[in-house]
Amino acid sequence: MLKAAFVALSLLLLTATGASADPISGAIAAFSAFLSSGGIVAGIVKIAIVAAANFGMSLIQQAQARRQARKNLRPSGVTLSVQMGDTVPRSYLIGTRATAGRRVYAGTWGEVDKTPNAYLTDVIELSCLPNHAGPQGLDRAWIGDKEVTILWDQPAADGRGYPVQEYRAGGTDYLWLKFLDGSQTVADPFLVAKFGNLAERPFKSTMIGRGCQAVILTARINQDLFKSGLPQGIYQPKPMRLYDLRKDSTNGGTGTHRWTDPSTWEPSDNLPLQIYNIGRGIYYGGRWVHGGRNFAQHRLPASSWIAALNEADRLLSGRKQYRGGLEVFVDQDPLEVIEDLRLGCAARLAEVGGILKILVGAPAAAVYSFTDAQIVVTSDQDFEPFPTVSATHNTITAVYPEPEQRWADKDAPERSSEALIARDGGERLPVAERFDAVSIVDQVQCLMSTMIDEEQRWRIHEFVLPPDASALEPNDVVSWSSDRNAYSNKKFLVVRAISLSGLLQRLLLKEIDPTDYDPPEILLPPVVGPTGPIAPPAQPLYGWQALPATIYDTDGNARRPSIKVICAPDQDDVAKVWVQVRLKSTAAGVFDSDSTPYAAPHEWVLNGTFLPATLYQARGKFVPYSRRETEWSDWIDVMTPNVRLTSGLDFDPYDGTIGFDNLADDLKDYQDWLGSGRREILEKLEEIGLIVADQDLGNAAERQKLREQLTATRDNITAEYTREVQVLVGADTALASSITSLTTSFGGFQSSVTQSLASLSSADQALALSVEELEAELFDPASGLPSIASAVSALQVQVNGQGDDIEAMADQIASLETQVGDVSSSVNVRATAVAGGSGGFSRWAVLVRTSTGDWSAQAGLYLETHATLPSRILLDAQQLFFGDLSSGAAPINPLVYDSGRWRLNVLDVGHIEAGDIDFGNGKVIIDENGIVVSS
Repeated sequence: MLKAAFVALSLLLLTATGASADPISGAIAAFSAFLSSGGIVAGIVKIAIVAAANFGMSLIQQAQARRQARKNLRPSGVTLSVQMGDTVPRSYLIGTRATAGRRVYAGTWGEVDKTPNAYLTDVIELSCLPNHAGPQGLDRAWIGDKEVTILWDQPAADGRGYPVQEYRAGGTDYLWLKFLDGSQTVADPFLVAKFGNLAERPFKSTMIGRGCQAVILTARINQDLFKSGLPQGIYQPKPMRLYDLRKDSTNGGTGTHRWTDPSTWEPSDNLPLQIYNIGRGIYYGGRWVHGGRNFAQHRLPASSWIAALNEADRLLSGRKQYRGGLEVFVDQDPLEVIEDLRLGCAARLAEVGGILKILVGAPAAAVYSFTDAQIVVTSDQDFEPFPTVSATHNTITAVYPEPEQRWADKDAPERSSEALIARDGGERLPVAERFDAVSIVDQVQCLMSTMIDEEQRWRIHEFVLPPDASALEPNDVVSWSSDRNAYSNKKFLVVRAISLSGLLQRLLLKEIDPTDYDPPEILLPPVVGPTGPIAPPAQPLYGWQALPATIYDTDGNARRPSIKVICAPDQDDVAKVWVQVRLKSTAAGVFDSDSTPYAAPHEWVLNGTFLPATLYQARGKFVPYSRRETEWSDWIDVMTPNVRLTSGLDFDPYDGTIGFDNLADDLKDYQDWLGSGRREILEKLEEIGLIVADQDLGNAAERQKLREQLTATRDNITAEYTREVQVLVGADTALASSITSLTTSFGGFQSSVTQSLASLSSADQALALSVEELEAELFDPASGLPSIASAVSALQVQVNGQGDDIEAMADQIASLETQVGDVSSSVNVRATAVAGGSGGFSRWAVLVRTSTGDWSAQAGLYLETHATLPSRILLDAQQLFFGDLSSGAAPINPLVYDSGRWRLNVLDVGHIEAGDIDFGNGKVIIDENGIVVSS
């Protein structure tokens, strides 16, 4: 009977976990009458209660209890092989986790080089819940035994997905991945297009996979790349969205998160946050999936959980302290999942009166202090100072899933203490743990260090405190000063709190040290070996050379520059040589051929198009008969020979003629047109003013006018603002105009800004005009001359005509003028575009001019297109420079026009026709009569 009672109580306490109050208070009450009988039996039972209560209080003991309880449950770890069949329960990924997934569809299709069914498409469900991360929501992927690179910027045109870099051979892709994030509302168009019309197992338009994350893998047959048959993958999508009460202003936080609106949630791999969400319940579309059911918000108090979440996000050496994730099968007990997550963040959970509290990381400051004098001496007290040797540990080992090892189980670096081993008489007392929810080796090592250090805190007390301790709850920290135990403000964790009559509180306390949670000074990186297949080394291209070469015609004339390439002879299993050539200056490819046969004399003049006297780079590689790998040579420089095109053989130097008979008249017309722009705009404004005045005489059917004016004066200083807006409608005219003016003056200084806007529509035209005039002036009373700077910017658009005779015109004018005394400078820019039934023209010009006294100089550039004439550019200046003027300290061989002469240092011309050629200022003259050499 005694043994049965002990076992029953032990199981009850372990089931409640080490920080649960209510089940323990019930157990104590059930045994209270039995204990009150006293005697040896009562003493033995009391010892049993203390032993059962103490077991499981340390993090290692809790982990051992978890491992014992899971002996007959689903195997832990990452799903490394794809699952199949309806007997496999659905699962979801929470936090950062990878999985091989569950196959939901597979099929073959397509034809390549007369090979039927050349493509295989495999549809793998990764999670039954969405992550809303978009089509690129896959963080990492492994195919076979190696991690691969997805080329997200190169989607396939038919929607099959994105190519995988490691499965691109010879410029051809053989593997594509496509990710569905669970937000899809229609069946994948690619799958429907390829398999929707099959007689057997069609992929129907109703097969949406609503809410499910999935990968669509498409592979093209390639025996070298897929030696093991169907490619198997492991996929790590971005974390799913979770509700974070820290970001909910209605639940103790700050932000827009709402429990009832998953669209407000954000991705997270915070482990306590995952516990919170599973505890309250995982739902999709309002339907329960896993975890708690309708678990009320108030039962997970914000103060406790927000502190835990912040502790998990605290940065340690640049990383968040407690991160991780799991693949959760929906048939798993939620408490089993929470245990995995709890272990990954060194958390302690306490259920107090239906309220679930959590403690993550180092305990907080003490909330209650007491001394020996406050302990109720009339109640029993117990003290366990040391465990047995078999219950102690001085070394810890652990296993965790390592992403760099394709998420396979990895042994973390062992943590042990020479001092602890020496304390235990040199005996190594190991304990093995498993961290299924943690994939970060630094985090695992910190957890191991915390668990082995915390394991050494052996002191456990049980006694009764007065009513002022009645508010204490499990996971609270108290401070105890005890002369009897030589404690001075020593910290203890409240493991259990049982309310007794008279508001007394029976407490079970465990010794703690916050330094146990400090990260170890040394964190060892994981030792990860190669996980992919070991391929033979690629063969380099031996003896590679690139030399200048010339291509000759049948008459022996040098016609084209080229490049000769050379490689080593006597290489086995080589069919061809692949040659590529690029410009060295820009790296632009100019030659690419893999069809050069590998044969004696193992040198080839390339039949490509190359520029003369130009620096290129060439590289090559062997093309074998087999499918073995070869590698490119280095790029090597080669300068092509200076073989130019031959006049008469390669080109005609004359291609049409240009007449200049009317050039002087045309230039004058351009200058008149350019100079009249400002005047024409002002005349147009006057014309609009006359229309307004005419309507003022009573011709307007309706007229509205708005005038504003502000004036400020003081002594000889004035500032004025005026604005006049008019809109009117007459018998044949509609007009809207606005004139805004800003003027200021200070002594002899005056400035003004005037903006005029007009819109006119009538029976035969539509016109819009915008003019801005800026002017600054200084009047010098001594000389009687003003100094003026003015600028005008104008835009005008106009459409005229009736019936089919319509003309459209757009004009832009910019004019800058300055004058001080007899010195003046100006810049005029004008652009005009005209279109009509008879054709059109466009013209743009800029003219700069400076004059003083009798001297003036100008330079102009004129561009014109005409419906019936060739396009034209005229450049009018006394001096012109063309060439590379800025690359070096001095211009590099520029073409110069100066004083009516063209000057050029280097001229490369195929053929010259001239009246005469003068070398050396008359020393050598070549003309139609021959060559004359003068001394």
